[in-house]
Amino acid sequence: MGREAKYGKELALYWLIRAANQGNEYAQFFLDRADSLHPPSVMLAATRLLHHMSRIFTDNSLPKTGPVEMRIDRKRLQKLREKKIAMGHKPDDHEEYTGPTLSM
Repeated sequence: MGREAKYGKELALYWLIRAANQGNEYAQFFLDRADSLHPPSVMLAATRLLHHMSRIFTDNSLPKTGPVEMRIDRKRLQKLREKKIAMGHKPDDHEEYTGPTLSM
């Protein structure tokens, strides 16, 4: 939709003048400031730069841990391993985290 339409500054000014003659105040606003407006590529580049910077900060801010991860000190972890081995688990048996992650 709209991809086959011709575009250009002259054509835009033509349609803005027609709309302003019919009383469209927004068209008149753009006509009054037609020479002072910056090209949109500058604004798009700035917003893309900010987006990428936010992704960098998000990736480097906090370590990726599970929301229900259990923190336990070394001695208690050793006792827990001994209990699990006594109950019949293998020494290297552990559950994999199956929750959501932040990676794509």
